[in-house]
Amino acid sequence: MTGFLGQFPERIEQALAAFSANLKLVDQALSGMQGSYVELLTVLALGLLGVLPVLVPERRRQFWRHLLQAFGVIIFIFIVYTCLGVFGLVRNFYRGLQEIGRENIIALYFVSVPLTVLVTSMLFGPAFCGWICPTGALQELASLPFRKWHQRRKRAGWPFSPALLLLALGVAGVFAAWMVRLSLTRVFFVEDASLYWSEILVLILFLLVWRMGEWDRRLRRLRVLSFWIVFAAAVIGWRITSPVHFGFNKVYDPASLLSTVMVVLAALAVPHVWCRYLCPWREAIGWAGKHSARRLVTDPGKCTGCGVCDRACNVDAVEKGVIDRRECHFCLRCVDACPQKAIRLEETWTRGDIAEADTTARPECSCRENPDGCGRRNTP
Repeated sequence: MTGFLGQFPERIEQALAAFSANLKLVDQALSGMQGSYVELLTVLALGLLGVLPVLVPERRRQFWRHLLQAFGVIIFIFIVYTCLGVFGLVRNFYRGLQEIGRENIIALYFVSVPLTVLVTSMLFGPAFCGWICPTGALQELASLPFRKWHQRRKRAGWPFSPALLLLALGVAGVFAAWMVRLSLTRVFFVEDASLYWSEILVLILFLLVWRMGEWDRRLRRLRVLSFWIVFAAAVIGWRITSPVHFGFNKVYDPASLLSTVMVVLAALAVPHVWCRYLCPWREAIGWAGKHSARRLVTDPGKCTGCGVCDRACNVDAVEKGVIDRRECHFCLRCVDACPQKAIRLEETWTRGDIAEADTTARPECSCRENPDGCGRRNTP
């Protein structure tokens, strides 16, 4: 019995290694360009998925969104060859730019997917985060059973919860035990740097248990730091694997697997915790989304400030009808939830349209008439 328990961790690791080796159903790009590994199928799929949010029926839009998320996880992890890791997208984009003029096919291979995501986000809004991203989809699908609990806590202003503290302790316990196991066989440095992000994630989780209402907005600035660290690593030549990276190759990557488990478990305690605070690619998408031609606009004549859209948003990007476009994932839950239909999806393709949409998206509030009752914030 003792021998079996002693061999149990090794058996688990062997099973995980075998799973990773057989995870991909393809060994090369299904639709490559000129016999290369440039994954045209991925580029076309991303372009199509960027358009779908306005094509699916509005009546059951969230059902179709969840279906599309599940489809994206299956397609981008098991079938297509291109990596959609949140660190890899930053690194690959920089590397592709370096190859332009020297090896254009290699440049296209590394630039094609990140550039497609950014361009579609600037044209059709940041739907990649809310409809496509495998990392975001795993977080949202894992936290669905806890959605009503999170909504109650959100309405109460995110108070301290003993149950949430126990959940955070459980996440930290899994991380500590797994790290102890990995430390027996690995030397942590650059390739396992995603573990450092996981450690920060656990620390953030404990801070949010006590003061989420106070620290939520402040901690979101960590995304900027995360982006520049990953970008600096790309410039230096350090290859940092990201969460879910193990799902995009056929090599067992225990650090990436542990990071993925931490992201999913932490999302049980705080919705979209990785996207809110640490995802570097989310920062790039946020920038693209602020300049997108498709955007959400609030009609000040219809908005009553009831707060239904606030409660519907999984990432707290809406406050009394005012949408923070830097944080919006374009899931369109606020549009579907609004009882007055005050939030609508608009296309703004000219400068005049954009200026007009910006004016209506941030309606005037009566702060002078009722300074104590104003709940709006001016979001750039």
